[in-house]
Amino acid sequence: LTAIASRGAAATALGGGLSALICGLTVAAAAYAGVGAVHDGRLEGVALAVVVLTPLAAFEAVAGLPLAVQYRQRAARSAERVCEVLDAPVPVREPAHPAAAPETPFPLEVRGLSARYAGQERDALTGVDLTLTAGKRVAVVGPSGAGKTTLAQILLRFLDAREGDVRLGGTDAAALDGDTVRRFVGLCAQDAHLFDSSVRENLALARRDTTDDDLRDALRRARLLDWVDGLPAGLDTLVGEHGARLSGGQRQRLALARALLADFPVLVLDEPAEHLDLPTADALTADLLAVTEGRTTLLITHRLQGLDAVDEVIVLDGGRVVQRGPYADLVAVEGPLRRMWERERGPVGGLVEQPA
Repeated sequence: LTAIASRGAAATALGGGLSALICGLTVAAAAYAGVGAVHDGRLEGVALAVVVLTPLAAFEAVAGLPLAVQYRQRAARSAERVCEVLDAPVPVREPAHPAAAPETPFPLEVRGLSARYAGQERDALTGVDLTLTAGKRVAVVGPSGAGKTTLAQILLRFLDAREGDVRLGGTDAAALDGDTVRRFVGLCAQDAHLFDSSVRENLALARRDTTDDDLRDALRRARLLDWVDGLPAGLDTLVGEHGARLSGGQRQRLALARALLADFPVLVLDEPAEHLDLPTADALTADLLAVTEGRTTLLITHRLQGLDAVDEVIVLDGGRVVQRGPYADLVAVEGPLRRMWERERGPVGGLVEQPA
């Protein structure tokens, strides 16, 4: 950043210096010519002042050109970035005539789902099936690159399926407007954005007609109310750009409170404890599972702590479902989940109890 600022300052200084030099030389040349004309009697002495001052007035019209060149370069670079976004392939095809929204998203059914990203030669997901009914909680686990986040993107219509379909209450999600789908399915992501504003404004993004009691209830369920009440400005405390004034756990809890306030019928939690230290991550996961009890939830995680509280665990590897079932059943038999459990209960994890 310092190097970029230095180059910009150098260009501005060079342009301004050259303009001043050329203007000064022009004034000196005009004065030399004017003095000669006065000496020869071709110009009156009073008019000499006009001759000398005319270049100064003329250069005022072009004094802003160096800065204009600099701004033009900035605008050109900005336009390139905007065009990159506009020219990027659209990841989702919106229907020309969207179908009517179903009364309920349940059951949410995923059948034979395969998907890949633009420019990729292999599928990120292959033949995935999933059913979410009202109140059911499902955890999707697996190593990085297994396709967990891809599944979340498809459920939210951020990515189209290559094969198979997703149905909300019997209606094909591809036939629905994307915003309609996202009124049923909400996301709390690991990189949920926080704006450089107050706690109140960041929460109110979820529902503009909310009251302070609603905000406080959402913060209480996210285990953040005591912290907010202890702040001098309370709900009006500024969180900083990207939540810079908050800890990692506080940022994720604030994002969770916002998702709870929106009251989505289906809540997708995509690695909410990522980038947190293990004790904080496990404490946050425990609170997430407690607050989502009775709420339809899809929890995407690579940690196994607390997953005995969910109804079903789906293990992904290489974009395929390699294991599924209740957590206690999967961890008790030899398989991918058992191996993950053994790695996690070692010196690094050490937080998973021996299954009964």
